[in-house]
Amino acid sequence: MSDEFDEIVGDIDGELDLTLYADGDELADEVTAQILIAIENGLLAQGVFHLVLTGGTLGVQISNSLKSAFNAAPEMYKGLHIWWSDERFVNLDSSERNAAPFHGTLTNSNIQVHESLAPNSPASIEDAVENYRRALEGVTVDLNILGVGPDGHVASLFPGIADLDDLRNIFAITDSPKPPAMRISFTMKFINEAREIWIVASGESKADAVAKIIEGDLSIPASYVSAQVRTRLIVDQASFFSE
Repeated sequence: MSDEFDEIVGDIDGELDLTLYADGDELADEVTAQILIAIENGLLAQGVFHLVLTGGTLGVQISNSLKSAFNAAPEMYKGLHIWWSDERFVNLDSSERNAAPFHGTLTNSNIQVHESLAPNSPASIEDAVENYRRALEGVTVDLNILGVGPDGHVASLFPGIADLDDLRNIFAITDSPKPPAMRISFTMKFINEAREIWIVASGESKADAVAKIIEGDLSIPASYVSAQVRTRLIVDQASFFSE
């Protein structure tokens, strides 16, 4: 495995930092620990840290682990802001929301959680987009954790549909190919304004997308992700070595 890994890694553009873990659980544990270190270092250096989280099975697993760590240290993390790169336009208490792991269960009052508005806020999807856009004005994202779909989508930027040249920061989706149809999402422009972006992927279903990211295949949105300082691709063996 090491020889194959080294052979493939050697062909990757030097701007992409690849990390491989044994399985999804190890990946989630290690990424959670590294996020916490990044937050603590960032808060120490600048007093504020803007973290963007993601949904999906792996994203929710990481979010739940982070929430437990935050709640276990109520005296820490002052200056931390949490956002989401996309959100499903469903009710605030819906388990389908990417922010669900933090909704009403984060007890650390030092942390500011920025959930987007929802139909029962009440708000229209246009209101939700505008509200989130205004909240993000002047914000520089320090770390954006992005999941990737089997089709290579990131946030709610789907292949063949998303305008990857959109100059806005946030936009509304009313006909998403993946339910629910209504969502709000960062644009690729705003995603790439983050200081660091870590793309995480686990499982055989992600293998094709991971291979395309490594190859720089521009047929998928994930291949356009490029942070200002460092871009990481963090995967497990199943998503990296699957035939």
